[in-house]
Amino acid sequence: MDSVLKEKIFNLGVETEAKYGGCAQCVLRTLSETVLDIDPAVIKSATALMAGGIRSGNSCGAFTGGLMAIASVTGRETTEMENAQAVADTAVPARKFFQKFIDEYGSVNCRDIQYKIMGKNYRMYDPEDLQRFLDDGGHDDKCTHVVGKAAVWVAEVLEECGVKEF
Repeated sequence: MDSVLKEKIFNLGVETEAKYGGCAQCVLRTLSETVLDIDPAVIKSATALMAGGIRSGNSCGAFTGGLMAIASVTGRETTEMENAQAVADTAVPARKFFQKFIDEYGSVNCRDIQYKIMGKNYRMYDPEDLQRFLDDGGHDDKCTHVVGKAAVWVAEVLEECGVKEF
């Protein structure tokens, strides 16, 4: 994948997260608008995955949205639940995607990533703490960049694994 496409994906991810929030949905929407054909129902299904799932600080929404994007391309259909190969085909790029998060942030948990990039974490379900997150630039250049990077990483691992060519 060339650097121009990577930059386009990254910038759209940043812009989408800054404008709308909802990191999982923003990763999916970014990829849908650039390099993948993702069903709108998949994007809709990511609504509650923001900020670690219902703003709980658990698994990063950009990470879970990225996993959903990978599985939307490689995963098994509900009519093929016995298809173990589709599970294996999904695990390889998903594991590479996981490793990119570990290499960059040391974790896939929202609260840990917040601490890494902001020096503290926030209880995003608490309106006052959410406001502190926003005041501290969470949607300026912090989580927006996590979303942009996650979207790029999805495209990279799909290409590295020979699933898609961009």
